[in-house]
Amino acid sequence: MKIKEINIPAYGPITDLLIMPGDFECIFGLNETGKTALVEVMTHSLFKRTAATLRYGKPKEATVTVAEDDKLYKLPAKKLDIALPPLDIAGLLYVQASDSVIFDENTGEKFWDRLKTMFTSIGKGITFARLDAKIFEAVKIQPKKLDWEKEKKQYIDQQKQRLQDLGECIKEIGVIEKEQKQYQILKKKQHELNSQIEDIEKYKRYKVFCELSKLYESYLADKVHLNDYERYKDEYFSTWQELSAKEKAGRHDEVQLSEVKKEIIELEKDMMELKRKEDFIAAEGLKECITRVQEKEKLPSFLYPLLIVAVSSILFILSFFTMIPRVPSFIIFILSLCIFAFFVYRRNTIKKAITTKDKWLKKAKRLYPDIINLKQLAERIEATERLKIEKNTLMTEKKKIEKRLARQQNLTAITRGISELRDKTGLAEIDDLKIKLNEKKKIEQSINEKFGKIYGILSEKDDRKWEQMITKMKTKKPAQEPDISSEKEIGDELQKVTSALNALEQKIEVFNRTLQTSFNIMDHRDAFITYNKIHKELEAYDIEKKAAVTARKILQEMSSELDEYIQNILKGSDSLTEYFRDITGKYVEVRIQHKNFAVVNKDGEVLHINELSSGTQDQLLLCFRIAALKKLYPGGCFLLLDDAFIFADWQRRNKLVGLLKKFTEDGNQVIYLTSDDHTRDLLRRYGAHILTL
Repeated sequence: MKIKEINIPAYGPITDLLIMPGDFECIFGLNETGKTALVEVMTHSLFKRTAATLRYGKPKEATVTVAEDDKLYKLPAKKLDIALPPLDIAGLLYVQASDSVIFDENTGEKFWDRLKTMFTSIGKGITFARLDAKIFEAVKIQPKKLDWEKEKKQYIDQQKQRLQDLGECIKEIGVIEKEQKQYQILKKKQHELNSQIEDIEKYKRYKVFCELSKLYESYLADKVHLNDYERYKDEYFSTWQELSAKEKAGRHDEVQLSEVKKEIIELEKDMMELKRKEDFIAAEGLKECITRVQEKEKLPSFLYPLLIVAVSSILFILSFFTMIPRVPSFIIFILSLCIFAFFVYRRNTIKKAITTKDKWLKKAKRLYPDIINLKQLAERIEATERLKIEKNTLMTEKKKIEKRLARQQNLTAITRGISELRDKTGLAEIDDLKIKLNEKKKIEQSINEKFGKIYGILSEKDDRKWEQMITKMKTKKPAQEPDISSEKEIGDELQKVTSALNALEQKIEVFNRTLQTSFNIMDHRDAFITYNKIHKELEAYDIEKKAAVTARKILQEMSSELDEYIQNILKGSDSLTEYFRDITGKYVEVRIQHKNFAVVNKDGEVLHINELSSGTQDQLLLCFRIAALKKLYPGGCFLLLDDAFIFADWQRRNKLVGLLKKFTEDGNQVIYLTSDDHTRDLLRRYGAHILTL
């Protein structure tokens, strides 16, 4: 894994910078030339360094291209196809100026535990000891006693007791199942008896349907027959009697004249009512309002204007955080506000018009309560005016008739009235009409009787619905006529079977409720499943305990193997001891002591890392980085150094550069950033490519 390209269009003091580093690259730059910005771009892209810790903020357009297995990957990227170094290993790949520490010492964790965690790649800060503790914690086993924790032990004991109780309950299921079979037999018997009762009920309904159908047909026939007698009315008979009496008394003209006068009075009342309406229309200006006020429009909904404003607002806000152009987004936002303002103005205008129309309609409803719009009001006003003209015309005619009747004899009108009654009834004499009226009353009485019977069955007074209701009651004639007399006997037997069923059902229900309340089980099958489930659960707990103990043994073996792996980094060929001995010429061995580095000098004296000078500590940790990276990345990797030799003397600096040269010759990449011209020249002598910012 090597860095192939660093592209920075603009970041900090850097503008339009493209670097294609080689395997041994020295980037030289004086203060304020962009070296710090370059480091921030690389650490942000490669190690996901947070923008809050960067001097110039998040580099938005800068990219770093990394090559691995002949493939190129451009970073940063939302979806990565390359496995970047974990956070702990990233501490090996980058050395900040005058700060070569590998782990943050403020975490409180031991150096040796962090080191083992890094090489196992099981996550930050999780040692084998912690992993062992977490395994036992996960299965809730006490690590020292190798027994369940108190809570879980109580739960397991409860489950064992529940398993025992459930086993006893399962033994009773056999007895209950026999009673369930008896229950099914009785249920079948109940069904047969219900079927017999239902057949009897169906036959009864069939008889009722037949009787009702005949009754309804007779009812319809009577109504048809009654239509033939519609011409014979009681009022005709009374009028005929009255005319006959008037004819005998010779007062026909006076009676007719009286009737005309009554009509004139009624017309005068109608004229006064029409005049009142006409005055109200004129006083309230209803006729003029129809021409001034248009029909009300529907109030438009706020949904679409609000949706436009919301979308334009979101677009304008997003323009601050995305590549969306801000000025067009702002213009769209302003236009949406204008549209919304116009919509509000238009809506208020319509609302005002509706209020005005409603006001006129409210006035008009005092005169015409049933109108719903101005169009109906115009039609009513027009109808009122037309009716007034008709009433005036009719009044004129009636007064003419009144004058004429006053001059004529009454006999002519009486004779004409009797003649009209003869034409209407088709009868010659009034006695014939009396006979027909008696016959009509008999038919009406028959209709009323049949109406009462049908209404008593259907409970519906509207005879227009009877046909449909009777059709719905239609029942197929039974294939075999049941014995209605046996209905009571069947009912008694059904009652006995139902009582026995209820007793069995109650007993079964009590047993099932016991299962449900005591064991939370819904049926017998669930009881067996639950029993098997608890049994398997208890077996699983035993397996968990064995697995936890086995895992402890495996982790102990892995920890020993990892200790051996790290010792190979410390000693042997291309090891930390070899590199550090060559650099210092003073210390012959590096070992781990008290979970941290310690060195042995030529005199056999052991020194803890904290007892070394800061420059020697930097050199020790740099040698460890190179030795560790060669083990971790046998295929090659990159190493970023930011003035890592600033505290080294000239002699050791030469040897350190030589070590870097050998590191690159073994297939790795070194990028060294410096503002020191002596270090730059030294790197040039060892073949490094120099890039000056």
